[in-house]
Amino acid sequence: MSGNPALFLCTLGLRTPGEKTSKNSARTAEYTKLAHQKQYTVLVMSPADSSEPTQGQVHIPSLIGGFPTQDDFAPSILLIIFYSFSLFPYIRRLYDPDARTITLGSTTVTFAVERIVVYSLRLAQSQRHRPGEDLGGAILYQQLSFAVGYIGLIVDAVSFARAVLVNVTLEDPGRGSKDQPSLRKRIRKLLWYPTVALLVITQVGVLTFSFLHDAPNSQGKANLFRNLRYVCDVVPLLVDLAFVIGLLLVRPKLEFLDKSALDAIIKLSATIGVVPLYRLAVLHYTSLTLSVVPTPTYPSSTLTSSSAKACFYLFHSLPEILVVYYIHCTNIRARFNTGQHGDWQHDDVKNGIPQLRLDGVITEGVGVPQPEPQKPRKKQRWFKFVLFVSRLWRRRRGDDSTIAREVDIKR
Repeated sequence: MSGNPALFLCTLGLRTPGEKTSKNSARTAEYTKLAHQKQYTVLVMSPADSSEPTQGQVHIPSLIGGFPTQDDFAPSILLIIFYSFSLFPYIRRLYDPDARTITLGSTTVTFAVERIVVYSLRLAQSQRHRPGEDLGGAILYQQLSFAVGYIGLIVDAVSFARAVLVNVTLEDPGRGSKDQPSLRKRIRKLLWYPTVALLVITQVGVLTFSFLHDAPNSQGKANLFRNLRYVCDVVPLLVDLAFVIGLLLVRPKLEFLDKSALDAIIKLSATIGVVPLYRLAVLHYTSLTLSVVPTPTYPSSTLTSSSAKACFYLFHSLPEILVVYYIHCTNIRARFNTGQHGDWQHDDVKNGIPQLRLDGVITEGVGVPQPEPQKPRKKQRWFKFVLFVSRLWRRRRGDDSTIAREVDIKR
C-alpha cells in the first residue's frame, strides 16, 4: 500500500450512516491534514496479511485489550469498584489475630491495588484521546501490568500448596502421623522451582516491554518484542499446567492430606490459567501504529473492536477478579491450616517449626497446627440497640400496667 497516506485515510470508512456530507467532508479534511502533518500511515493488517510486511511498513504486535475507547468506560468503572471492595475483607482480616496474614497471599493484595490504578488510567484515557494521539507511558504501563500481573496470583497459589503439602509431613500423635523431614525437604525443593521460574519471567516481562516504544521504528525490534511476549505467556502457562498436574498426581498418594484444600488450589490455578491461554490466542494480531487509529470503526486486528474488548474482559479480567475475591474473602489461614506467613522456611534446623519432632524425640505440642477455636461471635451493635429499646418498651409497658392495677384497686 504505497502512495499518499492521506488518500488511504479517506478510504478507511470515515463516512458513517446518518452523517451529513458536510460533516464527513470536514472530518476527512481534518484527518487528511493530520496525515500530512504527522505522516501517519494508518494501516491495520489482518493476521494473514501481517506475515508478509511490505517495504517501509513495520508490523507491531497489537495491544492486548486494544486502544482505550468509550467501550472501556463502563467496564473500567465496574472493575475499579470490584477491586476496591475486594480489599475490605482483607483489611478486616488484619484486625483478627486468628485470620491475619502477613506474607501469605500478599501478592494478591498488591495485584488488586495495582489493578485499581491500571483501570483508573484506562478509564481516564477512554474519554480523553484524539485520532493520531500517542498514548505514551500510560499505555506501556497497562500492557506491562496485563502481561505480568497475573503471574503473582500463580505465585500465591504455589505458596498455598506448599503449606498444605508440608502439613502432611508433620508429627501429629492425634492422627497417627510421623515426622517426615526428607519428604518435607523434597516438597519444598520441588515447589521452589516454579516460584523462581515465575519470578524470573516477571523480570523478563519488564525487560520485554522496554522494547515497545522502539518497536514502530524497526521490524527487527518489533519481531523481538513479539517473540519475547510469547515467552512471557508460554512459560507461566507451562508452569501453571505442570503445577496442576503435579497436584493431581500427588493427591491420591499422600496420606493425611487435606484434599478439599488441595482441590481449592487446583481450581484457583485452573482459573488463572485461562488468562495466558487467552493471551496466546490473540498475540499474533498486528497493526502498523501505536497511536489512536483515526477511524470510527477499529479493525479486528487492533483488538479494539467491541467484540475483541468483550473477549478481553471475559477471558482476561474476569478470571483475575474471581481469584482475587476467593483469596480475600476466605480465611486462608484456616483453609490451608497454616500461619501468618505460610511455610516460608527452607531448613528445619535453622528456622525450625514448632510442630516437628526434634532429634527423634516426641515433645509436647508437636504435631500439625490445628485451627484455633473460633471466638464467640460478638453481637452486632445494631442488635444490641434493638434489644435495649425492646427492654425499655417492655419495662414501660409493665410500669403502665402496674399503675393501672393500682388505680383499679383504689376504685
